[in-house]
Amino acid sequence: MWEVTPPPLHPQKMLFPVLLALQGTMGTVYRVVISSLGLLSGPFCDTGSGNYTSPFRNNTLEDNSLFNQPTWATCLEPEHIVLWNVVLLSILLGIGVMEAVLCLSQAASGLCDIFCGTCIRKGQVNITGF
Repeated sequence: MWEVTPPPLHPQKMLFPVLLALQGTMGTVYRVVISSLGLLSGPFCDTGSGNYTSPFRNNTLEDNSLFNQPTWATCLEPEHIVLWNVVLLSILLGIGVMEAVLCLSQAASGLCDIFCGTCIRKGQVNITGF
């Protein structure tokens, strides 16, 4: 029977996917922060005066558009902008959290491969001929 030995794995080549996963993590953290801040500050809309402002932006969560649905009527134009803002930013927030979990797990897997090696490289698994 023939014994097949795998080619040597170079940690330098294995580092590139880890760096890409970490870069993806940084991008998704940015997305989560921006989506959270957008949810908390509310939309930019016309309140009837003809000027576009952010009527829900304040330092407390009392009059926040996210938690106080009856105040959504404050924004007259564009129509349903508060609902659109809440739905869109909530979807982006959820996708960002899932992406962060995936990127961090990819980075952790790559780091384990770099520092711990694989079973095949250590010779614990034999691949025999057919």
